[in-house]
Amino acid sequence: MRDPWIKKLTASLIGGLIGVYTPEPMWWMVLGIFLWVLLRIVFWRPRDFFGPELWPEILILCASILVGFGFGQTGKFELAPPLTLSPVQVVGELKDWSLHEEGAAGLFEVLEPITVQESALAQKSYSLRVYFDSEGNLPEGWDLVRPGDTLEFTAKIEQPKPPGTQGQFDYPLYNAVRGLSGWITAQGEADILRPGNPGLSWRVRNHVQELLALYPQDQTGLLEGIVFGDTSRIPEEALESYRITGVYHVFSASGSNVAFLLLLCWNFMFFLPRSLRVGITIAVLAFYALICGGNPPILRATIMSVFVLLGRLGKGRETGRANGYRGLLIAAFLLFIWQPLILKDIGFQLSFMATWGILVLSNKLEKGQWVKGWPKSVRSAFSMTCAAQIATLPLMISVFHRLSLIGILANLLALFVLGSIFELGILAVFLSFIPQIALPLFQVSLWLLNGVSEFLIQLARLPWADVWVVNPGTLFWVCWYGWLLVLLVGKAKIGFMLRVQLGNLYRDSLPWVARGLIFIRPLVVAMQKVMPPGLVRVFVAFRERAQFARLGIKGERILAVLLLLLFLWSPWNAPDVLQVTFIDVGQGDCILIETPGETRIMVDTGPKTGTFDAGERVIVPYLLQRGIKQLDALILTHPHADHVGGAGAIFETIPVGWVGIPEDGLEWLSYESFEEDGAGDNLRNGWGEGGLDWDLIRMLEKMTIKRLSRGDKMALDSNITLTVIAPGKVLRGTKSDENNNSLVLHLENSAGQSVLLTGDMEEEQMEEICRSGQNFEADLLKIPHHGSRYSLMTEMLDRINPRAVVIPVGKNSFGHPSPQVLEYWGERQVPVYRTDEDGTIQIRFDEISMEFIIGRD
Repeated sequence: MRDPWIKKLTASLIGGLIGVYTPEPMWWMVLGIFLWVLLRIVFWRPRDFFGPELWPEILILCASILVGFGFGQTGKFELAPPLTLSPVQVVGELKDWSLHEEGAAGLFEVLEPITVQESALAQKSYSLRVYFDSEGNLPEGWDLVRPGDTLEFTAKIEQPKPPGTQGQFDYPLYNAVRGLSGWITAQGEADILRPGNPGLSWRVRNHVQELLALYPQDQTGLLEGIVFGDTSRIPEEALESYRITGVYHVFSASGSNVAFLLLLCWNFMFFLPRSLRVGITIAVLAFYALICGGNPPILRATIMSVFVLLGRLGKGRETGRANGYRGLLIAAFLLFIWQPLILKDIGFQLSFMATWGILVLSNKLEKGQWVKGWPKSVRSAFSMTCAAQIATLPLMISVFHRLSLIGILANLLALFVLGSIFELGILAVFLSFIPQIALPLFQVSLWLLNGVSEFLIQLARLPWADVWVVNPGTLFWVCWYGWLLVLLVGKAKIGFMLRVQLGNLYRDSLPWVARGLIFIRPLVVAMQKVMPPGLVRVFVAFRERAQFARLGIKGERILAVLLLLLFLWSPWNAPDVLQVTFIDVGQGDCILIETPGETRIMVDTGPKTGTFDAGERVIVPYLLQRGIKQLDALILTHPHADHVGGAGAIFETIPVGWVGIPEDGLEWLSYESFEEDGAGDNLRNGWGEGGLDWDLIRMLEKMTIKRLSRGDKMALDSNITLTVIAPGKVLRGTKSDENNNSLVLHLENSAGQSVLLTGDMEEEQMEEICRSGQNFEADLLKIPHHGSRYSLMTEMLDRINPRAVVIPVGKNSFGHPSPQVLEYWGERQVPVYRTDEDGTIQIRFDEISMEFIIGRD
């Protein structure tokens, strides 16, 4: 029996999804779609194309597109504008609070900023961070605070910028969906103005943490992550094996945890009437959401589970599945009404698609011939695991660019144990106020968890346990979900629907198109005269086919339209251009050079710190998102961390032809350059900003290394060259010898358009280049050393007449870019582009002009 609510809800969600993903400048496209469908309904015999049964869904879809579009466009007002204030005095209420390995974290609602200038911050919620001092203590007063307290303290407030690079995480969207505006970092002691009463959720979690203090923190952190979805107390290295094996979802405190809890309650109360079991289970789920802090991911999973649970009360297995699917759609629709931007949230998308896969696909997989002989419990677990992975695979690839090849195996083998760990842990949480019962339950769950962790570590060490994946593009999505549609509906039915509906479309639409194509007949005749003989024969055969006579339109017109579209799309019509991209990696350099012949060279790889690896977090996702599978060369201008830090992640992921380094007199691959403690930060030869660590040296030893110096020239394509301007004479005794022996590169195409890439050269190297007689004129100049005042040698810069300059720069404590540098280029009236403001900057050279495409408006 068909459920009309499923179609209506699906139409609404599809419309909302189209709406929220439509960029503001493309509003006309949304309006065009709406008008086309409306005209189709009114004038073009809708019963033949849509069928009378689908009329309401089409109207709902049209309305949903407009409503979703409006919600999506107005939703941007919920995105906090980029902002950094430091220091600022704030007063507000602490909503949540917990300790972790680097300090403490919580939620904080600003009630009244002290100064009038920050009044716009009032009534906004922020994620709060308080860090330990050098002795491992919190600043004064912070060790006494509890949720509910009203506090006053000095802080740094940050509202993040929207992503400026393809593949970059969207923090403003993430915060907006969760009701946050950004981050507050405490800068000093806290004054408790008014004590408050902590909520039940914090009291429960705090009591559990006090009980777990008896056990090692690395184990208890994992258990708290599984039970509460809080990974702040888990060491990063402990999480990596869960990521590689595809089991990281156990820490999300969403779908899997709620499902385990639902099964535990449902099976535990088997002796109760069904309606009472449903009521108690829903109450337990609500309490679990409360003790997890009521955050959006857990609320989303709880709402979905409640509706699925209600839907599964239908009689019969198939009816129960249909009602469960309806419940899932109702929950998603309610969440969409509550927060339209949630449709763009990757957490929501993964939860929805995983649940959809289990409800819709698992039954099909469980009936497969190849699993029929398996035990029922194993067959059911395997089918649900495969269904969830199949449904979410395109999302996982497009967002994380990593694919766990052993994910299904790891989930299948660890699923029951992890479920038991969660169920024992949550039972211990519910009974935590009876320590005599809770402690043994915690102990057993920790024993099991220790075994699972060791098992996953061994799996993660297997070759090809997980792989980085290039973005396969839209066609992959269409084929993947098209295959799922055929699997669910059936090949014969899909084929029949396509034949009937496309036939109706041809019959109804093509006469209208034919009348509008009469004007192109002269173009068709002209094209036929200049076509090669073989193509003319194809054209004539195509034109004379009887099908087009029955359609009432001549084949030549259809072929003309197809050829026109082909020529508009064809790669041979693409401009023959050189493209240079300055990737936004924060305070550091990373430049990608791409030629029409598909030569790809990267210059520098951005920074790497204890908490941020530009290679892993920005560069590799960007390359994979762009479909770039390899680099012909990777050139490192000098051995400072903000230029070579991301190289390790690139070497591990992207094949690199060869590595270029400067002929600077330094032993890049010498282990003797390091202090005996192997820290890699304090180098004996004085590299104060040294970025070559032990792991990177080992990787470089396996690469083909080319030492580059003045006069070296590389032909990237037949008409594009890359010339080394410096180093020439190796400089010693300067402010920074590494900076002043940077590789300086001159890129030029056949039209004479050129780019000067300057590394971190300073005044000494700039003077040496000026005296060398080299040609360093350029249409585009990368400002050296992130706009440092030590690189403002006007004698050299005055001889360059760029049409634009680019400053790769990020948040820093050096004052980059210097006001003097900005003033100099302002006086020369040369446009300045900055990665910290414009995001990733892409410049296309079409041999006449330069086109700038910035990642952030």
